Amino acid sequence: MGSTLTVDNIVGATASSKVDIAGHVVQVIYAETDTRQSLTTTSYADLTGMTATITPFSSSNKVLVQVCLNLGHQNVGMNISCQLLRGSTNIFAGTDTSMKQGFVQTECNISGYQYEIKNFTATTLDAPATTSAVTYKVQSKVNTAAGTFYMNRNHHNAADQGTTKSSITLLEIGQ
Repeated sequence: MGSTLTVDNIVGATASSKVDIAGHVVQVIYAETDTRQSLTTTSYADLTGMTATITPFSSSNKVLVQVCLNLGHQNVGMNISCQLLRGSTNIFAGTDTSMKQGFVQTECNISGYQYEIKNFTATTLDAPATTSAVTYKVQSKVNTAAGTFYMNRNHHNAADQGTTKSSITLLEIGQ
């Protein structure tokens, strides 16, 4: 005959301990920004407010990383890329190194589209294999030589048009 343990709450033995149960969320780190950022760089640069740091409880745990990014273009024909990094390692890109390596590859090809805010997302389950602090961040760049792109706004940036927020969420998942 089996036994059943029924509890309403599981608490760590000390104030600094965490309950680490396989398949469950151990901790959540969330960062959001409504900062309106303009970028013209053709080299990857950090996006303001799109950085979050987590210190995993166990080196065997994984981190579910979720990114919600809102971008606008200035010019028709502009092409931009974004990448998701753990430290300096790109953790969400294709394996074909001849291509632009990033989770966003977007081009504004139709006149009028520069007045839209486009939403891009990335979700990946990362295995940082450490109990030291780990920083995740989003970087972006322009692949074409001319133009500006914007985070959390469109090119027109008129008072009667909406602005948005972008966010990065880290969920440590017990293994």
